[in-house]
Amino acid sequence: MGNEEGKTKVAFNHHTAEWVADPYSVYEELRDEKPLAYSESHGGFWLLSRYEDVKRALFDWQTFSSAFAGRIAIPHTTPSDNIPGIPIETDPPKHTEYRNMVLKHFLRAEVNKLEPEMTRAAGELIEKFSGRGSCDLVSEYATPLLARSLGLFLKFPLEDIERIEAWANAVFANRAKDPEGAKRGQRELADYIRAQMADRKENPRDDLFSHLATLEVNGQPLSEAELVGYGRIILLAGREAVIDAIGNSLWYLAQNPAARARLVSEPGLMNDAVEEFLRYLSPIQLLGRVATKDVELHGQTICKGESVAMMYGSANRDPRAFPRADECVLDRRPNAHLAFGIGPHACIGSSLARLDMRVAIREFLGRIPEFRLSEAEPPVRKLNGDARGFNRLVVEFEVRA
Repeated sequence: MGNEEGKTKVAFNHHTAEWVADPYSVYEELRDEKPLAYSESHGGFWLLSRYEDVKRALFDWQTFSSAFAGRIAIPHTTPSDNIPGIPIETDPPKHTEYRNMVLKHFLRAEVNKLEPEMTRAAGELIEKFSGRGSCDLVSEYATPLLARSLGLFLKFPLEDIERIEAWANAVFANRAKDPEGAKRGQRELADYIRAQMADRKENPRDDLFSHLATLEVNGQPLSEAELVGYGRIILLAGREAVIDAIGNSLWYLAQNPAARARLVSEPGLMNDAVEEFLRYLSPIQLLGRVATKDVELHGQTICKGESVAMMYGSANRDPRAFPRADECVLDRRPNAHLAFGIGPHACIGSSLARLDMRVAIREFLGRIPEFRLSEAEPPVRKLNGDARGFNRLVVEFEVRA
């Protein structure tokens, strides 16, 4: 598709061990020498790597559209039922309408009401391994803490959240090595959402799913497809990114005792530190958009219908936008990072993600202020390079009386 001769091509594949080990030197070369480049991997896509280019494109939803089911992921992950994720895979004005339906549930003041129970949940998880001298921060802390957070936010019982976790693992972990298992997980999750929405239509209660199930827009309820698309995004969209964000932050702190000590002694710094961890260790490295018309940029033409990767991980390390961009500066201000996107598609769940990170880091440091990466069980990074995080992250620490 498009004019092949006019493309600056690069051998870029973010789903390889080599790239996952060091994406940042690749980003630097792209930003400096090839700010618009084309990869033939995964069916072909353009790469936008500079901060200003990514920011401008995210605001320009008319040209760089999200309204193509499965195409915000690269490679594409079109769901087997072809139901778009709502509101992520829609554009204004429909996107705005969908977003406004649930906005009150995601407001910071509303979300922060969960902090006492989240704090208690973090403490309970840490108690389980604090006497052992080691833990896997992914499987024993970040993942179950995120499950507790989702349960509290949605007012779901923990056993339901555990079932959702199994489906989420199937969808995310298996999409490359076991696509049939991923599709099966998608189907089973969709069936669960249908059952939950049907139950709430008959027996509404004070929760987000009941709000959606009983909502009427212009006198009409949401369709079953809309409810499934919305429910799927609520249950899955932020899960992996928040687990990765917590793991990334604690991975950095395990190797930087001065930063650990500073956060312990200056608790008022935590909010700024969370923002800097999001910038410096972007849990979402890239998301795709689809060009709705031909676009001239950096002397090349992005053709209508082509995929364009918004390289958040690169934009957030762009020295044109951030002084000392390759350093983690805990008190960085201002910090206009793009970890949650920007513009109409900025992450609606960002306040909940920030709460999860703040509580996870604060409570871990409060109980285990000194910890280090395990040499016996070194970290294992994920190979799905659109997200940056760990499959295994074991740390060791002294058992305190």
